[in-house]
Amino acid sequence: MAKVNLTPDEKANLIEAINKGVEPKPDLLPKLFPGTAEKFDVQALDRAKIPTLEYAGKRSKAAILAEAHAGIGAAPLQTVRCLGETKNGEWKNMIVQGDNLQFLKTCYRNVDLLIKNKVKGKVKLIYIDPPFATKSDFGGKNGERSYSDKVATAEFIESLRERLIFMRELLADDGSIYLHLDQKMSHYAKIIMDEIFGKDNYLNEVIWFYKTGGASKDRWAQKHDTLLFYAKSVQWVFNPQQEKSFMMHKYGFKKSDFKIDPETGLQYSMVYSRDVWDLPSVGSATSERVDYPTQKPEVLLERMINASSNTGDLVMDIFGGSGTTAAVAEKLGRRWITCDFGKHAIYTMQRRLLRIGESKALVDEQDKDGEVIVKKGDPYKKAPNPFCVVSSGAYDFSHVMDLRKHKETYIDFVLGLFGLVRDEEKAKKYRLANIYALWDNHPVEVYPIWDDEFLRKVKIDETYLRGIATQAGGRLKGDYYIITPESCTNVGDTTIKNQEGRDIHFLIKPFPYKVLEDISRNFVLCEQPSSQANVNNLITSTAFYFNDDVKIKAKRCAKGFKLCTFETKILDREGRKFPGFSGLAMLLVDLDYEPGKPFDMDRTIFATDIAEDGKVIFEGLTKSVGIIAIDRHGNESKPYNLE
Repeated sequence: MAKVNLTPDEKANLIEAINKGVEPKPDLLPKLFPGTAEKFDVQALDRAKIPTLEYAGKRSKAAILAEAHAGIGAAPLQTVRCLGETKNGEWKNMIVQGDNLQFLKTCYRNVDLLIKNKVKGKVKLIYIDPPFATKSDFGGKNGERSYSDKVATAEFIESLRERLIFMRELLADDGSIYLHLDQKMSHYAKIIMDEIFGKDNYLNEVIWFYKTGGASKDRWAQKHDTLLFYAKSVQWVFNPQQEKSFMMHKYGFKKSDFKIDPETGLQYSMVYSRDVWDLPSVGSATSERVDYPTQKPEVLLERMINASSNTGDLVMDIFGGSGTTAAVAEKLGRRWITCDFGKHAIYTMQRRLLRIGESKALVDEQDKDGEVIVKKGDPYKKAPNPFCVVSSGAYDFSHVMDLRKHKETYIDFVLGLFGLVRDEEKAKKYRLANIYALWDNHPVEVYPIWDDEFLRKVKIDETYLRGIATQAGGRLKGDYYIITPESCTNVGDTTIKNQEGRDIHFLIKPFPYKVLEDISRNFVLCEQPSSQANVNNLITSTAFYFNDDVKIKAKRCAKGFKLCTFETKILDREGRKFPGFSGLAMLLVDLDYEPGKPFDMDRTIFATDIAEDGKVIFEGLTKSVGIIAIDRHGNESKPYNLE
């Protein structure tokens, strides 16, 4: 290999470029690669680059991935409830409640025990239909985009781009992705997809043509959405699909190639599917309708999942919404993960999966002898495979403290609170107990609350710190971090001399209250939707927040019920308690509630539909009604039995 000779200035320029995540200057190319650089015309290569979008706030791919490597924004996962039983180690499908970017970072880091070595590099198909809010199209009097719209567009693109970067990392080498957008943003997204996946891995622009929607007097009526189809590499799964084609001209087909459609009486032939899909949308009278905004039809997902995955493959949708992807993947024998921030969406998806046996089968089901026992279009009849509802970024603190019974999980969790990744190999050099990571190359101790006797007898005080210094001899100097629950320390940051007279700075990192305080300065916890209109707004969360108790009481009254008591501990952005019912986002109602069984939401009542005195107009209340209250931060009450 040829020797690389760089001047000190050139080295400094190269280091600066790496730190900023930008390309080094072109004149460095011949020196960095002296054996090959002369073969290339740098200016010609620059002109041949894939066109990219440039906008304020765009970060390099390296910076985005490095952030996740460091644990910044990745959220440890916590199982909230499991529906169905599995043996140890068997796969459970997942509904993830939380910020999907946090979840993607957690999957990318691949250290959380729930998903370790199960997701990263193993997802065969990703479908996303991102419901980002992009405000109005045009804001100026002459049709130009207003400033606020430009900001919204840039935020949308970068938010989408960041997620796509992580999604590509989760795909299997033969995996693929479908990005579903309307005409407003699809052209921007195409450039971003080319940049991330490579223009050679672009496979199709699929047009989904539908008949719903109104007519327009001043332009062509909008009757289609766009699906951008990309592969991760030069190999990908694709199973050709057939559909009915009603062709006016037979183009040389034989008469025997055509059949009569019993529903329309028209002639049709089976040719392979094209890149224009004439598929129905979810109408108001459709049996699969769950009254969720932007719900997509099962036939749309059926075509994608059948074409781009096989039985047993893992399918992912991080904008879960109404749960169509999960439901179709379930019925087609795929494993699945879906994610959404909204509790309304989580309970909608849970209900849809629990009642999947009542929905239509998508394929003929056969017994072991090959006899058809369920025809396509008949009730599916089968119960769902086991699945879990998992929390990402929101924790019940009592459950967190239960983690101390599971030492390894607890250590990963508390390190994650501070954006740290366990690295015991590097920590071994200190030859001290309970050091599990490094923070800027300084040791990090996790206070061992999993040791009952230690927890009962030992507190962090000066004696404790001096004991560490004595044990280390002269090896320890500089910063030394201790992550601990607040209740386990009697001191703050303290400096002590080692045996050689050098300073050891003991930096105490208590949790959770200090963590929440630090996060609150830098992040805004976006609120759960309080009306049907804003269910699909772009919503993200802080890195962590801890669930608080929500309490309610209600009673039946004429034409419905009345919410008598609502208590939540959350605060508004000014640090004040929400008065009255103003901290309430929604009520979930189960009309066949039975304590001890999964809450099966029948209806969502948003705060905007609740009167000031707490009265709710609700026809058709049954004898067994359960109610769950969701506050603006996503905390939920225990099911309340309406008497």
